[in-house]
Amino acid sequence: MKKIVLALALAVATAAAANAQTAAKPAKPAQSKSAAAAKAPAEKAAAMKAEVVSTDATAKTITVKDASGSNVTLTATGSAVASLAKVKAGDMVMVTKSDNNATKITKVKTTTKTKEKK
Repeated sequence: MKKIVLALALAVATAAAANAQTAAKPAKPAQSKSAAAAKAPAEKAAAMKAEVVSTDATAKTITVKDASGSNVTLTATGSAVASLAKVKAGDMVMVTKSDNNATKITKVKTTTKTKEKK
């Protein structure tokens, strides 16, 4: 009986020592900036009134001049892709954008007041 208890104690001690010597699981590798940026919440959609500078249906891009006079190039996504064919340089548009994507492009009707001659 002493031999069985001694063998059992030796087996338990050996298992405990082996468990203590196993390498700890490596920590998760640090994420690259691009992976972290991909998981970051997207910028809220914002509407802006702008003048069309150019469009490229093949590249699905639209370049507009914003209120401050800066040119901004956006990639059309979703329904905005079809709108690219409906606008041309010089048109005033309302662009709903999120990050660098144009999610909606609507042509703005310009009203011109003409003075009647008396």
